[in-house]
Amino acid sequence: MKQFKRLALAACVLSVALPVHAYGFQVRVTAYAANPHCTKRVHPSITASRHRISKHDYYRLIALSPDLARRYRYGTCFRLQIARKVYKVRYQDKMPRTQRRRVDFLLPSIGSCKRFGVKRATLTPIPERG
Repeated sequence: MKQFKRLALAACVLSVALPVHAYGFQVRVTAYAANPHCTKRVHPSITASRHRISKHDYYRLIALSPDLARRYRYGTCFRLQIARKVYKVRYQDKMPRTQRRRVDFLLPSIGSCKRFGVKRATLTPIPERG
C-alpha cells in the first residue's frame, strides 16, 4: 500500500511538472531595457553572461528566472510565442532570485517596455544541431 501511494504521488507531481505544449512551458513575460532603471546600475548594457548588448539584440535576447535558468546554459535558443507572434530568442541574462516561471524580454526603451506590459507566453527550447 505504501508503494502504491508513492507511485500515485509521483504521478501527480509529474503531471504538474510536465510542460503544457510539446516541450514548451507556460511563462509570464515582462520586458526590460538596457537602462539602469531596469537592470543593474553599473554596466547595464552587459548581461550576466558577459554579452555586450547591441541594437541587433532587441527582440532577440531573454533573461530567465532562476528556476528556469538552472535547466539551461547561456546561449540556448528558444521559441517564444506571445499570443500569435513568435520570436526566436537566446538566453543571455538572469532575473532576480525572487522571480519564478518568468521571462524578461529585451526591448529598446523603457517606453516600449511599459507598452509591452505583462503577458502570458509559451517558451520552447530549440534543440541544438550537431
